[in-house]
Amino acid sequence: MKPLVDKFQFYCAIFFLILFLSSCANFGQPQGIGPTGLFYASYTLAVSERPLPKQPLKVGKSCLKRIGFFYVTGDASISAAASVGNIQEVFRIEKEATNYLSLYSTLCTVVGGI
Repeated sequence: MKPLVDKFQFYCAIFFLILFLSSCANFGQPQGIGPTGLFYASYTLAVSERPLPKQPLKVGKSCLKRIGFFYVTGDASISAAASVGNIQEVFRIEKEATNYLSLYSTLCTVVGGI
């Protein structure tokens, strides 16, 4: 009679269970802020804001993307977002995050300024 689960599968299951329960694995957003959903999450957080000028604000956005659990690429820094929007003085900073099935997620920094 053949065993239902061989030793390799058993040890792999135990390893991933320990990894998951010890919080070594992060299945949420790459940045670790805000709520995370297992299937879908999308939200915007205002991080910083100062009194706004009378002229309209330019907007710049830079993003960090995570594909799967092992590949992350991009630049979500404030300076990268400011250079995309050609902004010299920053007045507002926001973070936008999206998560699909914990397999694809983005974190974007959105800055507004003049």
